[in-house]
Amino acid sequence: MRWCLALLVKPDAIDTKILEVLMEDGRASFRQIAQKTSLTTPTVSSRIARMTKAGLIKKFIPILSGDSVNRGVTALVTLKSGSASVQRLAEDLAKMREVEAVYMTTGQSITMKVTLSDVQSLQSFLTENVLKKRGVEVTSNQIITSTVKEEPPSLLPGTMVMNLKCDYCGGDVTSSRPYTISAGPSHYYFCCKTCRKEYLAEHGKRLAKITRKLQAL
Repeated sequence: MRWCLALLVKPDAIDTKILEVLMEDGRASFRQIAQKTSLTTPTVSSRIARMTKAGLIKKFIPILSGDSVNRGVTALVTLKSGSASVQRLAEDLAKMREVEAVYMTTGQSITMKVTLSDVQSLQSFLTENVLKKRGVEVTSNQIITSTVKEEPPSLLPGTMVMNLKCDYCGGDVTSSRPYTISAGPSHYYFCCKTCRKEYLAEHGKRLAKITRKLQAL
């Protein structure tokens, strides 16, 4: 997710209500969320679409029990890098399929969670994919023996922000109530009336056609 230090939209009370329901049950339908939050189904749909588009919601996935699935060896590995490009190193590590999570910490350090078939494979992975990188040192390598808890936080932070971009000009959408266009399940967001008007001028016929097709179903 790309962060911008200015002009970020903060989720409001409605967004927070929806997120709280989703964090309790990610399978909840729009109708079920609407019933639990006293909102309309279209409102829930449009708000979830906006939060997903802005990158606040990345994706919906099942969380498997680590003790119920034999995935081999999972370890927490802490690295020390003398290189100035710690960010690039972290991004390179994040692309590897064996790496489940990457965290940048203080002191030019990186902690990552990796899963491999056995201890030998873990050592080979570190030697062939990590230690061969210039200036990288493994300072800690701890194998996880049991998972007590591994879930998203149950409390929503009060400083959440959304980086919502205009679908016409690509600029930041700074209002908590942006200009919008809906066409079936798709939602489009705009930073101003002018961008919305220009978008409709270019794509209005196509959007209307999509809407008519869906209404005819």
